[in-house]
Amino acid sequence: MVGFRVPGSGRLAALAVSGALALVVAGCGAAPSGGGGGKAPLVIGFASPLTGAEATYGVSDLHAIQMAAAQVNAAGGAAGHRIKLITCDTKADPATGVSCAHLFVSQNVNAVIGFFNSTISIPGSAILHAAGIPMVTGASTNPKLTEQGFKNVFRVCGTDNFQGLVEAEYAYNVLHARTAVAINDEETYGEGVSQYFAQNFKRLGGRILSTQGVSATATDFSSVLTQIKGLHPAVIQFGGFNPAAGLLVKQARGLGITAPFISDDGTIGPLFFQTGGSATVGSYLSSEPAPQDLPTSRAFVSAYVHRYGNQPTEFAGYNYDALNVIAQAVRADGGSVGPAAIIRGLSGIHSYHGITGVINFDSVGNNVTPQYLIYQVQPGGGNKVVWNPNAKAATG
Repeated sequence: MVGFRVPGSGRLAALAVSGALALVVAGCGAAPSGGGGGKAPLVIGFASPLTGAEATYGVSDLHAIQMAAAQVNAAGGAAGHRIKLITCDTKADPATGVSCAHLFVSQNVNAVIGFFNSTISIPGSAILHAAGIPMVTGASTNPKLTEQGFKNVFRVCGTDNFQGLVEAEYAYNVLHARTAVAINDEETYGEGVSQYFAQNFKRLGGRILSTQGVSATATDFSSVLTQIKGLHPAVIQFGGFNPAAGLLVKQARGLGITAPFISDDGTIGPLFFQTGGSATVGSYLSSEPAPQDLPTSRAFVSAYVHRYGNQPTEFAGYNYDALNVIAQAVRADGGSVGPAAIIRGLSGIHSYHGITGVINFDSVGNNVTPQYLIYQVQPGGGNKVVWNPNAKAATG
């Protein structure tokens, strides 16, 4: 099956900009605010990059959450509580993201879905923890987020150690690489994936010839690539985001480096091909499955395309599930929308069948049953599934 990543439409007509933050306060559904038999609304904050280089993800995630909220409200709300969303644009900037966390505290939200970037989720979670507000992320994968000991933090997606392991297994067992270099963009997410790739590649029997950090905002990688060319690695791994990933592989090919390029779901968006062009074709990208590649997400994808006119990105399904597990937590704990009650309800989420698979939160809030796939970039920029470690069926 081919999973195509198509940029979100970016239609955020309701955004009202105030200072550095773009804020939307919206009661989803047709009933007046506070409807549902007079019950207080379930107020959920959502923070993600809605503008800037990573907005493709944030906008798609917002659309998925809006759709989920509308569906819950149409069915009578979460235990009768209608969902109201408060949305904040982090711009993928840690300082702005922290401001979003403070905004949610000041708005007395009942729960938060966020953040996209681990560099924001980690400090943001501390602010929400101090305020006793539950937080569910559908995209932040750095293990440190749930290693802080905060009982209010939950993650429906996987973690970098799962992703780094999948990349290492693919490189060693399927590509039969025995040497590698690991590069990261010096951000929390990218560093984490590269670290776990290197650890697992060595554990399998491979050699890491070099580990390198490059600035996420750099545009010229000739120096580091010249060093790498002299090492003759069998594979090049990159942890991080675009546009750095696209520029890196384009410049590597320009220098005559032909080693396979393997990266992560920070790279898999359409900007990778847009930035790197034909040089990206053949690259291997690990990712949580795109909704298009999961049988359990077919109805979601159909409804999403009908509603928004384009395909959801790979994180949209996880954010859709994040809203629904919050609604389920409300139902499970006596129908209260109090933050403490929602935290208790989330702690009891086990064997929840979401559109992204079965969600089981462990004692620290991690989903212990995540899925990852290996995609390969196709001519024209689409991404085709070439390895599914969950099914143990590889087609290298």
